[in-house]
Amino acid sequence: MALQNQENEKNDSAILDAMMKVDQELEDQQASVNSTSDREAYSSSHDTGVSPSTEISNSRGTGAGQDDDSGTMSIAHTENKAVLRWKIVMILVLLASTIGVAIAVFYYVSNEEEAAFEAAFIDNSKKVFEAIGDSLDVKLAAVDIFVTSIVSYAKYSNKTWPFVTLPHFAEKASKVRGLSHAMAITQMQVVWNDDDRRMWEDSYVGENEWWVQEGIDIQRSDPAFDGDISCPDYVPNGDTSIWYGDNVPFNDAPYVPSWQSYPVLSFGDNPPYNTNMIMSPKRGSAIKAAMNSHEVTISRVLNKVDPDEPTSPFYVRAVNEWNARHVETDGEAEEPLVQFLYPILVDNADTNQVKMNQLHPDNSTVVAIMATSFFWKAFLENTLPEGQRGIVVVFHNTCGQAFTYSLDGAETNYRGEGERYNRRFDAMGETVSVSELVYSANGVATYTGLPLSNAYCPYSVSVYPSTTFESNYKSDNPIIFTVTAVTIFVFTALVFLAYDRLVAVRQAKVMTSAVQSNAIVSSLFPSKYRERLYNDALQSSKAAGSGGTYIPSKARLKNFLREGNEDGFGSSSGPGQPIADLFTDCTVMFADIANFTAWSSAREPGQVFTLLETVYGTFDRIAARRGVFKVETIGDCYVAVTGLPEPRKDHAAVMVKFAKDCRDEFVEVTRLLEVSLGPDTADLGLRIGLHSGAVTAGVLRGQKSRFQLFGDTVNTAARMESTGMVNRIHISQSTATLLEKSNKGHWVKPREDQIQAKGKGLLQTFFAEPKSNNSVSKGSSEKAKDSPLMDDMNGALPNKIARLVKWNAETLSKELLKVMQARNCKNRTTEGKKVEWAEPSGAMVIQEVKEVIMLPPFDASVQVSDDSSLKLEEEVMKQLHDYVYSVAKLYNNNPFHNFEHASHVTMSVAKLLSRIVAPDHIFEEERKSNHGVASTLHDHTYGITSDPLTQFACIFSALIHDCDHPGVPNNQLVKEGSEIAKLYQGKSVAEQNSVNLAWDLLRDQKYAALRNAICGSQEEEQRFRQLVVNTVMATDIMDKDLKKLRDDRWDAAFHRGKMTNDLCQVNRKATVVIEHLIQASDVAHTMQHWHVYIKWNERLFKELLCAYQAGRSDVNPANFWYDGELGFFDYYIIPLAKKLSECGVFGVSSDEYLTYAMENRREWEKKGKSIVAAYLERHGAVSSEKISNNAVV
Repeated sequence: MALQNQENEKNDSAILDAMMKVDQELEDQQASVNSTSDREAYSSSHDTGVSPSTEISNSRGTGAGQDDDSGTMSIAHTENKAVLRWKIVMILVLLASTIGVAIAVFYYVSNEEEAAFEAAFIDNSKKVFEAIGDSLDVKLAAVDIFVTSIVSYAKYSNKTWPFVTLPHFAEKASKVRGLSHAMAITQMQVVWNDDDRRMWEDSYVGENEWWVQEGIDIQRSDPAFDGDISCPDYVPNGDTSIWYGDNVPFNDAPYVPSWQSYPVLSFGDNPPYNTNMIMSPKRGSAIKAAMNSHEVTISRVLNKVDPDEPTSPFYVRAVNEWNARHVETDGEAEEPLVQFLYPILVDNADTNQVKMNQLHPDNSTVVAIMATSFFWKAFLENTLPEGQRGIVVVFHNTCGQAFTYSLDGAETNYRGEGERYNRRFDAMGETVSVSELVYSANGVATYTGLPLSNAYCPYSVSVYPSTTFESNYKSDNPIIFTVTAVTIFVFTALVFLAYDRLVAVRQAKVMTSAVQSNAIVSSLFPSKYRERLYNDALQSSKAAGSGGTYIPSKARLKNFLREGNEDGFGSSSGPGQPIADLFTDCTVMFADIANFTAWSSAREPGQVFTLLETVYGTFDRIAARRGVFKVETIGDCYVAVTGLPEPRKDHAAVMVKFAKDCRDEFVEVTRLLEVSLGPDTADLGLRIGLHSGAVTAGVLRGQKSRFQLFGDTVNTAARMESTGMVNRIHISQSTATLLEKSNKGHWVKPREDQIQAKGKGLLQTFFAEPKSNNSVSKGSSEKAKDSPLMDDMNGALPNKIARLVKWNAETLSKELLKVMQARNCKNRTTEGKKVEWAEPSGAMVIQEVKEVIMLPPFDASVQVSDDSSLKLEEEVMKQLHDYVYSVAKLYNNNPFHNFEHASHVTMSVAKLLSRIVAPDHIFEEERKSNHGVASTLHDHTYGITSDPLTQFACIFSALIHDCDHPGVPNNQLVKEGSEIAKLYQGKSVAEQNSVNLAWDLLRDQKYAALRNAICGSQEEEQRFRQLVVNTVMATDIMDKDLKKLRDDRWDAAFHRGKMTNDLCQVNRKATVVIEHLIQASDVAHTMQHWHVYIKWNERLFKELLCAYQAGRSDVNPANFWYDGELGFFDYYIIPLAKKLSECGVFGVSSDEYLTYAMENRREWEKKGKSIVAAYLERHGAVSSEKISNNAVV
């Protein structure tokens, strides 16, 4: 309608202009007629008696002129009647449209809210099921590993069941309890006959009840224990009989006496063991079901009264009283508690061979049951994100029990017994059995033990919405939107009527003028000339209004930004006229990735661009949604502006919202990318600066035309960013003032300290946060900004370790896929072949170190693809993920020698290997000719690039090289006379132990498919073992014998035998390169960005300081740390970096490592003393011994 009105106005204007021109021409012509014929008219008047004026008057009132006037008025009257009819039709259409739109809007908004409510519930129910599945997976995996350790002890100590008592049971059970949030863990032995029972009662129980006092001692010292730790020492009463109320009579086998437990389960005057659990009304049936099915069985809820059981109230009261001693609040003690009964099976043919992962082993016997007690609530902790409230979860079983919980964000509240949810939501309920949830956990499941039984009281989980949850999505919007739509239509109708009245008045004036002009024209010109005159005037008016107009610079600038005219030359302005203008009200944002330089120093270029493209792509989508104009990206800095090209009053508020969206999305994106880009990606932050003011904007034309911003506003915004804090929105005074004026003052908080800005002096600045509940805490931001030496060990370690596990598994899987591709190219298959992964003879891994490892010769048939669509088999990937998960649990929580450091070493190894695989500029001619490239690459890298198994072994070794590291050096273990030092005869103690632990874990039967994928033949297994041993042993740089062996091998490979290329010499060089690769990666932080170096340097200092404070070291590290680091650089790090260059296979990485090493050495020499002082201040006071002047200034 608006366009039609504009066109009508344009036509009306043209008609009026034409009429004005015609009137002017008529007046001129009339004047000419009067001047030339005055005398003739005067003479004629004398002859006829009629004056000229009378003649003209008569001619207007008669003949053709009169007919034209009456015809015009008749047409106008007819058109007015038609217009009136259409007015009535339009009013009726508007009325019908108003009613129709109102109904449509109401139902549309209502349906949208209903759809949003249902979609949100479905999404949250999936999260609930995934969270329960993940929790089941973690808890059962923890129990499975614990059971494995028990049966392994029984096997290797030649114990027979049921006469098995695990040393340090309470200590290990305490860790399992903490990991799985279990209430109690009890091992119940199965005594199958009376003879075994007599041996059990007569001698075995009395001789082995020492575990009770051991458990009480652990219970007292366990920092994670919430219960009553004031239990007295255990005093045996001499009664070793199996009992349940009274002594159980013989001839009633089998018996299931309780044995080792944690916490120690006491029952009044009775001993805390030997309770015949199979007689328990609550648990007996479940125990029998587990023994019959050979599957994990869940008991009925233990602490709820069973109406059919007379002793149930007494039993429930006893359980709740025991629970009350072990939980923080009394209310929790009465919440539903169940037991997971995990049967321990043995092969009937070999009582020491345990069946851990068979669905229905027919030829096996249950020898014990591991009972782990959980509150159902433990499976629902931290299920929903903050802000999601009102999800109802019901646990119910086929034995008639049901219990209801409500989820409000991270909180879980017990509603009570029975199905307590709103029946109105029956149709929306989602139900999944617990056994299905175990194997549908999010990601790759880590639990690979016995399946969950459905034979006895199987549990299911149902999820329902509540009215609280519904209220988040249902509102008065349907009514509000409907009233709004009706109001808009009514207002539109009123505007239409008012506009119609104005048009009618205007049209009357135009018609009056047209009638007058028509009368004049009709009196002077015939009809055919009259129409031509109107048409000529109309065309002239149109031509004058459309051509030769000047396009303002701001309009041309808008055209450039919208249409993307790279040259920037307008059709009328010419190339000499710049496209630029001043925009007085703008807000400019600079956003820079904090710690990006340090992060990128440890990454491949492709990984750096993956991060930037993902982050900037996310920012671009937010900018499009918010109406923000992206200017450019400069390195890792993102520049945007509001207020141009279209001015807007709320430019400051819009930019603050955009900045917050970018920051929040950046945190989420980096967390997700850590799985693919490696450690520390989620630790990156965003530093944002905003300033408001006038901006000069325009197009700089040339070879690469660009839109640019200039002016003090841009410079000040850059200063806001550079002086800001990580994950905070730093704004200037002018931006803060604009937010105040737009009623957004509650977003603004003054910065406590003034900033020193270049060219500005001291400035008072502010922080902006649109939503305070999602803001980043000031303390964490200041720590990230002002303390580059910060200790981030207090972060969310479980989540970070989980992401590192996934990243390591993905990294290994890529290399393992290449191994399998190479094997397939050689027409070798592992099907039907059995590779013996025999346990190495003796414990001394160091004796297996080889002078030369023989790598396979070049094979032109091997073609390894980098196609990302190729994947490992699901079972292999599952076992690989489980193996990495188990390796991660082998690492201790040391400040330095931990799983995070192992992941950092793994990333460095992968980076160096990629540089070996693709060196720059070496084979340019071969690449151009595409002839002999693979062969030349094989020779240049001494065969490392041609053997995917070698590359896999290097990365594998980096992952396991510090397993179970005790946090003290080898010499300290030898000095302490530890068992592990004796086992390995004081030689490379930690390194040998790491190899044995990781290798024994890999030999577990549940990793059969993984082993089969790694090695397809006995020869590959032997070479893989040699590579792992040599690589891990190379990380012991303190052993003099190993160092001499490596130095001699280096000299023989690259000095004495430099010019020889026989097969043995080539493999010697390959062996040396692999060892130096792991050595450089093990200390890669010293040859990376300064912030990376300081981060790991502080962690190592803290680890040694903890050892000193614990009495496990005679020397305070502060006394030698400064000078020691200088010596370490001079005598190890820099020579090692030079050796990387001398190897000739690492390309630009060797130069990069050497440059960083020398730069870090210079920085340490300047700042090291003050840094050591900061270390000491952060990590607490040491002993009262005086620290030497060389340590701290």
